[in-house]
Amino acid sequence: MRAVVWNGKRDMRVETVPDPSIVNPHDALIKVTSTAICGSDLHLYNGLIPGMRAGDIMGHEFMGEVVATGKACERVKSGDRVVVMCGISCGRCWFCKHDLFSACDNANPAGSKQVLEEAYGHAGGALFGYSHLYG
Repeated sequence: MRAVVWNGKRDMRVETVPDPSIVNPHDALIKVTSTAICGSDLHLYNGLIPGMRAGDIMGHEFMGEVVATGKACERVKSGDRVVVMCGISCGRCWFCKHDLFSACDNANPAGSKQVLEEAYGHAGGALFGYSHLYG
């Protein structure tokens, strides 16, 4: 597949990368149809977020079509059109229980590897989906 890849401060390129695969039973693979660039992307581009590694794939605000799901994925199925939220949330706090995921008390932006592992069974990318420093 083609993806925007971070190769260092002010060095991002569209490159061919391996196709993703289902790793966790809760995973969903999405064919991206539209995407956006936001302030956190610019911080990464300018080298202001620690923990990035050459070869990291960019992108955390997008929409598309579900093309495959893990065995435990219950909310979406192949063919569903989805908008992917850029934040990470715990799913358990007051805000999450009231569908206010971007205000999560536990995960975004004050996330930790432990919160994500408890919520999802694995750490994932953490803060805005980026940086090895956060997950």
